[in-house]
Amino acid sequence: MKLIKNKLIRITKNGLEELGYREIKDTITPAQGLYIKLVENDLYLTLGLTISRYYDSMFTASFYISKTTIWARYGGDIPKNSYQRIGNFLTTEERGILLNEEHSKEGVKDAWWNEKDEKAIKYFLETVRITESRFLGQPDLFFNIQNSKDVNELDKLAKMVIDEVDSDNINGYNYQFIPKKSIDDIPMDWFKTAERVIMAEKAILNINTVKALAADAWRQTLVKRR
Repeated sequence: MKLIKNKLIRITKNGLEELGYREIKDTITPAQGLYIKLVENDLYLTLGLTISRYYDSMFTASFYISKTTIWARYGGDIPKNSYQRIGNFLTTEERGILLNEEHSKEGVKDAWWNEKDEKAIKYFLETVRITESRFLGQPDLFFNIQNSKDVNELDKLAKMVIDEVDSDNINGYNYQFIPKKSIDDIPMDWFKTAERVIMAEKAILNINTVKALAADAWRQTLVKRR
């Protein structure tokens, strides 16, 4: 039977929470399981899970760090190394211990785990534990994030939504890009506020940008409440 998102979350959640991550309900990013923790300099470290399209029971994960929680968002001047597969930070010796024979061969950089292997989750969690600091320790990573115009624009929009969401509803506003119903338990006011903020800031406005901004602001709020 093919591995599905709900099962992958169920078998990884306890271990990742022990490592300080919070599981966030998410159907908006491409992740098949989304975990977030707040790290130094008020940045969000996001771990997104990915199920293989080619193998029924294989999965991997990627780190993403930013002032936002929009997992895997890069391009423009957003640092490319702010989004990295966890396996990229394993040594050759560690790969021989934590990965199967195929993925521990010389020259192979990617890393996948088979959930049918009884030790897979243990090895996956150990990989997250030992590679997190290596990912965060990349030279100039924090500096480049803090000085990215694109990151700071996304950060500004999210903060505006957070600041304005509790304000009185604006009567007569003609919403065109909000979803028909709540997504991921996010109250509709967050989507409405996101559309108004994007419109006011003359940013790219469509249903996808409204959903992404509303969800980012909501996730940031959840993580900081913890």
